[in-house]
Amino acid sequence: MKFARIFLVRHGEVVNKKKIIYGYLPVSLSPKGGKQAKKAGIFLKRKNIAAIFVSPQKRAQQTAKIIQKAIGKRIKIITEKNLRESAFGYFSQGLTKEQAKIKHPKEFLLYYRQPSKSKAGETFKNMAVRMLKAINKGIKKFPGQNLVFVSHQDPIIVALLKISKCSFDEIHNVKAICGQGSICEIWSVGKRLINKTYLSS
Repeated sequence: MKFARIFLVRHGEVVNKKKIIYGYLPVSLSPKGGKQAKKAGIFLKRKNIAAIFVSPQKRAQQTAKIIQKAIGKRIKIITEKNLRESAFGYFSQGLTKEQAKIKHPKEFLLYYRQPSKSKAGETFKNMAVRMLKAINKGIKKFPGQNLVFVSHQDPIIVALLKISKCSFDEIHNVKAICGQGSICEIWSVGKRLINKTYLSS
């Protein structure tokens, strides 16, 4: 039975002076975000990482490259579209949260009060399915090897909730585990994925 450690990394802080929802916009890491990514890379340096899979968004790509440099080996970086940002972010990108709540009041109310029923952009179920598809694709490509997946807060959290068989309605209660530049861990044991990151609401 093959065993591997899978590290889910959220990109670092971005430059966002207007405090907008940036969705798929090509925002860059801030200096602080660069340091967060480097810190993640230093932590991963001794984890024998075989490859880094990354969201197509600019901030995630920058984070992956900093991690690669910090690890100090020629680890392959592979862009994976299924690690992309939440389509809910794309749904409201360019707006501040206050503007988005005024423009899309019903959608925002549902997203925060009953996220499992939110359909703006994409459902949480579909988001989890695509995330797990990306993770399993990586495991199949590098069986029994430790891997890094650089993505975004909501996609990472829903993947962990799905693996742990928890309700998607818990997402806002557990977001603190997935701050900027954070690392969450799951194990790949045979065909099973096991969440090793503590979820507490």
